Amino acid sequence: MNFADDQYNAASSFAYTMIVVDDEPVADPIEAAPTVDVKTPSRRDVVAAKKVDEKPEAQRSHPLDAKGLIKSALDLGLICSVVNPSGDEGSVAKSVAKASLRADIVSLDWHMDHGDDGELASEIIQEILRGDEAIGGRLRLIAIYTGNKDHGAILEKIAERLNAAEEITGNVTKTGDVLTNSSGLRLIWREKSMGNEKLTGAVSETQLPKELLKAFSELSNGLLSNVALATISSMRDTTHHVLSKFSSELDGPFFHHRALLKNSSDSMDYAVSVVMSALKSEVDKSKVTSKYTTVDAIKRRLSQMPQCPENFTLRYSKKDQEKEFKLHVDDVISIMERGFSAWPEPDKKAALGRQQDPQASPMPSKAEFSKNFSTLFCDTIETASFSMRQFSFLTNSQSSELSMVHRKAPPKLGLGSVIFSDAGGYFLCLQATCDTVRGAGLFFFVPLEIVDSDTPDIVVPHGKNGTLINYVGLSVPPKCYTKSQSLDFGVINDAIGHIPICYDEQREIYHVPDANNTDYRWLANLKYKRALRIAQNMSQEISRIGFDEFEPFRKG
Repeated sequence: MNFADDQYNAASSFAYTMIVVDDEPVADPIEAAPTVDVKTPSRRDVVAAKKVDEKPEAQRSHPLDAKGLIKSALDLGLICSVVNPSGDEGSVAKSVAKASLRADIVSLDWHMDHGDDGELASEIIQEILRGDEAIGGRLRLIAIYTGNKDHGAILEKIAERLNAAEEITGNVTKTGDVLTNSSGLRLIWREKSMGNEKLTGAVSETQLPKELLKAFSELSNGLLSNVALATISSMRDTTHHVLSKFSSELDGPFFHHRALLKNSSDSMDYAVSVVMSALKSEVDKSKVTSKYTTVDAIKRRLSQMPQCPENFTLRYSKKDQEKEFKLHVDDVISIMERGFSAWPEPDKKAALGRQQDPQASPMPSKAEFSKNFSTLFCDTIETASFSMRQFSFLTNSQSSELSMVHRKAPPKLGLGSVIFSDAGGYFLCLQATCDTVRGAGLFFFVPLEIVDSDTPDIVVPHGKNGTLINYVGLSVPPKCYTKSQSLDFGVINDAIGHIPICYDEQREIYHVPDANNTDYRWLANLKYKRALRIAQNMSQEISRIGFDEFEPFRKG
């Protein structure tokens, strides 16, 4: 078993549905053209063959064995729908795009509508990506499954059209035989075998579902992405079991709960949190971690990396110079299993029994290993630092300005909100949750300081550096309560129960003005427990007891 197997298993557990659009579906298996005896062609045969070859590719028949395709998909647990657009070309693009929001895999014939040279297929792809961008992007596999062998021209035509579309912002790039973009698209080409199993590189309809599942698994190219696919798959599998727990008899207690709240809108979030708690309990029972985060799974992931087995390079700075130290994959695994305490001090000559090259940099200290361990999996210190901040943001933030979902359901100002103003800099809201929906719109904030160190307290996205998201590292200053302030955002509207954060289409930012018309850009809301810990640390600083005592006997 290797990492590709982990990818395939996670993807196959996740992928449920597949849409295939083709204008020539047939019920019976496609038979290859019969073989004939080889003979020297006459002049008449040559002329006839030339006429056949001159027939445009768009006008040639490329039928689809729909029955074999659907059966093969069902055997893999995929629900497959075959759509024939003939006679309905005007609306099929929007219909398929709408259905694709809930489909995992989409396959399109290239020549449809009586040989349109990919016009309908390109329109469908454009509609699908438009819908994906409206929800902030998603993993998306699209396959062109056709008898047309000119895959290079097909992919280039699609890329050109998508990049020219004003409503699609993500630039599409062609790498080899694949089109990708930054929003999760992977578009591939596969050739129909036309009943000829011996045709090199071609794929039959019975082989197509498994072939596309393999391609879908390549969207998940990391250990954590495997965990994400398997976790969501587990949630899907337990959906009906969880639904059975929420019977109509529970409405009464929920209404009772709502009636006792001073602000009844609090009950809406509570209802969702109860359901999510039930889902989390079921996911824990599915043992996702025992399948995809074990030591063996980690070994399989490391073995797939280009550095394996002997070129994992630790990069660190010493006396303003960048140093490098190479490790074997077994040493990397040993550190992850046993921790840095297993690593010998720099004065030792061998690293876990492996003699180092005398020309190599000296062995780093444990502190240097601990600080720079992530550089083993990156090409530079800078890319490692970016990945660390990206991961920190993911684990500590509940929502951020990166989410396009907020345009339909705006975020709320409250405990853990990080905001920014040009005049004041960064601020963290530590308002008690129960006070964010009651009374006047006065909110308690502490300032945050920008830090360049590798251990910030908070990481939030704030705009972009070129094409990369700009992740800002922030720290809570010592004795932050002495620098705290109250910001007035006006009277809370009883109709919505909180201070609204609005999206500015022109500036493409979320913002909230205070009562003095000072504009604050909303960046993120921290996870509740993360924000609560910062508030608790501040309260401990305030509550310290100081008094005069006999100095010789005072304990430090």
